[in-house]
Amino acid sequence: MKALKTTVVAMSAVAVLGVAAGCGETGTGGGTSAPAGGTSAAAPAATPADPKEAFLQAFTAIEARHYAYSMSVDGTEASGVVYAPGKSSSNSTSGELEGTKFSTETVYADGKAFVKMDFGSGNSSLGIDADTWYELDLNVAKQLDYTFEQQAPLQPAFTTSIASVERDGDAGFTGVFDFAAASAGNPNPQTATLLKALGDAAKTATFAAKLDDAGNVTTLVLTIAKTDKTPEITQSLTYTEFGTAQAPAAPADAQPAPASLNDLYK
Repeated sequence: MKALKTTVVAMSAVAVLGVAAGCGETGTGGGTSAPAGGTSAAAPAATPADPKEAFLQAFTAIEARHYAYSMSVDGTEASGVVYAPGKSSSNSTSGELEGTKFSTETVYADGKAFVKMDFGSGNSSLGIDADTWYELDLNVAKQLDYTFEQQAPLQPAFTTSIASVERDGDAGFTGVFDFAAASAGNPNPQTATLLKALGDAAKTATFAAKLDDAGNVTTLVLTIAKTDKTPEITQSLTYTEFGTAQAPAAPADAQPAPASLNDLYK
């Protein structure tokens, strides 16, 4: 059980800055029946001349809308939806960690968290069924008790951690950010371990972003350079369905999570 818990905790924050990757789904199991509403909106017409201000304007505009995303980091793939009007989200993740293949789906809706997961042979020790949705007790599973802002694929502190930004052509930006500052408040214990191993390299992480013709950030690649103690870490994010992504809905047939499952996220 200890090995399984280590795997779950590590993969629940497998994204460099994210907290959603490792749990969730994009709508096949939990449903996306709520209407999306709205259409893709263009970025504000008045684009700041300063590169940093221009990037922040484009990036923060995402937070007020609803969108879908996909993410890749260290062999793990994730996808999901963040729906600002209803403060709901979903995420689906699959990969392999420490020799254990896993898949997880999570839906945050109506102030509740629901999970469906498959750890192969580890399912029996958890007392779970791979095809069943479970509602977590967030009084116990505190590592998944996120605010809506923390359910986005990047931590909210990313924007305030940016040190410098330069333009890369007419529709792109490159920049430097402080990973230590960006990950402030990340509840996953693996974050502190990584920061210690990175040392000063955490302060000079880089990013590259591309925008579409409407001024939407469509791709974002975050990179932390290789050090003596850590390999190069690259997280790739793609944003789509601006204003048209459907709202994740709570699974209608969810069962109360067993104590063993809640305890994984204490």
